[in-house]
Amino acid sequence: MNHFTAIGDPSATLNVYVEKAPPFEAAMATSLPINAVYPLSSGDIEIINQTGGNGWRKVFNVYAKVLFALPESHPLRPSAFTRWQDFRDDRLLQKSSDTALFFGEVDIPQRAEQGGLHIIAGRIHCKNLGLAGQFVWLNEAFAVHKNLPVYVCPYFDYRQLSNARINTLVTLIS
Repeated sequence: MNHFTAIGDPSATLNVYVEKAPPFEAAMATSLPINAVYPLSSGDIEIINQTGGNGWRKVFNVYAKVLFALPESHPLRPSAFTRWQDFRDDRLLQKSSDTALFFGEVDIPQRAEQGGLHIIAGRIHCKNLGLAGQFVWLNEAFAVHKNLPVYVCPYFDYRQLSNARINTLVTLIS
């Protein structure tokens, strides 16, 4: 269970896990390396959005909104930006962004033992990874790992992870 692809900062503190990757090869004319984190460049998110559609736009938007919902004193809150949209476009999932987005079957507990915060986006994804039993389920949408800094929340989509639910997630990870 360790065949994944990922985009973002290879040394990220905030790591988000989703089941399927965007159409990266179609968007970027190259494939993502296996078992490695590939840093994006400025403008890459927009290219992926144009190829992958509105679903990926929502994922990237929600990721940026989560960071901006953190308290201003939180070390993961982007201090060099005043708007989440600017952070999304100019820094999210790039080298030195402290953010990463993983796809596929990742050994999340092993990664979490190395440090950082880890968010599994989607209860079904957590179950498909065989991890659901390792969590304390707070309700149908949120769970906290029994021993590690790993959290489960709804998928990064406006309908599933609304602003109110983003605030719940921020409370859990702060």
